[in-house]
Amino acid sequence: MAKKLTYTNRKGTPYYFSEKSGKRGTQIVCAQKESAADLSKIPGTHEIVENPNGQVSCRKKLVSAILPEEISLAKEQCLKLVKKGIRVEVEIKKKTIIIHSADTSEINELAKMILQLSPGNTEIHEAIMENNLRFEPVLKLELFEKKGRTFSAYRMCWVGGDIDWMLLDDAPLPDLLKKYVPHIEQESFYELL
Repeated sequence: MAKKLTYTNRKGTPYYFSEKSGKRGTQIVCAQKESAADLSKIPGTHEIVENPNGQVSCRKKLVSAILPEEISLAKEQCLKLVKKGIRVEVEIKKKTIIIHSADTSEINELAKMILQLSPGNTEIHEAIMENNLRFEPVLKLELFEKKGRTFSAYRMCWVGGDIDWMLLDDAPLPDLLKKYVPHIEQESFYELL
């Protein structure tokens, strides 16, 4: 009997994969519970993906217009924030780079209280952080003009309880990353127009 395919997300939750038939044909679905119909592998045409909040799915392999060097550049720019203690995740879509951030202030307070009860146990602090982080999309960089590699930068905007993207600028990706990424999780982010 072949071993069942499992994928463990960043929160430590295992996922299992099976095929389901429906109106749209056969799809590969994932679940947190094992079943007898679980697959031992997925087709080479598919890939397992995990979103910034740890939700797992299986989809047809993404063919993105975003170049590998552009993805690396976005991740490199975001790494500068991570080194400052700001939690960010980069998500790649067909024509878009979306940068998500997580407000860690409340979680840090909870973790500090638990560390006071169990001093010296930093593993508990890390587990609390990972299991309770909630990432929200904050910056979207959408490929606007493929030939010249021009992108449109948008920031998440909250107005009267509605959430939408607000256009900031059109420029080459390196310029947009340098201009806008440093503002993530800063007060200045809300002043970007």
